[in-house]
Amino acid sequence: MMRSALRLAATTFGVIVVTAGTLAAVQSWNTQPAVSNRLVRPLPLPPPPRGYSATLLPVGSYASLPTDAQAAAKVYLSSWEPRPGNQRYNHTMPPHLRLRAVNINNGAYNPLWNKYILGRITGRFEGTTDEIFDWAAIKWGLPDNLLRTIAYMESDWHQSNYGDYVTDRAECPRGYTRLPCPVTFGIVGIKSTSWPGIYPWNRKSTAAAVDAIGGWLRGCYEGWVLWLRGPGNRSHGVYHAGDIWGCVGAWYSGRWLENSPDSPNGVRYTSRAKYFDKTTPWLDPQF
Repeated sequence: MMRSALRLAATTFGVIVVTAGTLAAVQSWNTQPAVSNRLVRPLPLPPPPRGYSATLLPVGSYASLPTDAQAAAKVYLSSWEPRPGNQRYNHTMPPHLRLRAVNINNGAYNPLWNKYILGRITGRFEGTTDEIFDWAAIKWGLPDNLLRTIAYMESDWHQSNYGDYVTDRAECPRGYTRLPCPVTFGIVGIKSTSWPGIYPWNRKSTAAAVDAIGGWLRGCYEGWVLWLRGPGNRSHGVYHAGDIWGCVGAWYSGRWLENSPDSPNGVRYTSRAKYFDKTTPWLDPQF
């Protein structure tokens, strides 16, 4: 969710994206038409307890990840939908999503971030809520239960989710005129001020929201979020590639394995995520 407040550019996401706001938009990685798998309606079966794929592709896999269409072709089709209220969001895709490039000159991100992360986030898929998780997991080389878990913690799988109110009118998304206004939207909590160009699709499109969290996790796992190495992020070690659970905690807190009493605790968030990843609450009949 990247809830952290704006800080200096070398150690914060917020100021970094403000700097990036003046840069040219990243060219979209994919040029395939809208992806849909609605020609066949399979049985309404939920995913197995360990998901359809527990595979986490290793560091260095970024250049060989599948395209939107290639990932869609591998999605396990199921009409199971525990959140029918997501239907219109699940079938809304950005016609051409362009996220603004980050400024790599300040050393906050690896130069590959713009091309292999921001340039690949398209939201070009439609399906059930769970099919969208499966699609994004395949696209980014992640375990699908990891995305289900984060969505459970952030919104209980509701794309209509919103929050993180701000009192600065300049930070309000288009269409919001009353203060305070929300800046975080969607099933996994995508903060508009941290992802310039994502709004309104983080609010309107489930696939766009899940695509973005998939990109964050892959880029962080590759070791490309260099601002996480800042002095304020070393309470439990220095940020490095290959720690997916550390990246889950940083998504929430904006810090690396932090344990600061004056900020949201990413370590605690990670512990909860590991618990839900094992207990799979989305398979409960009352979910």
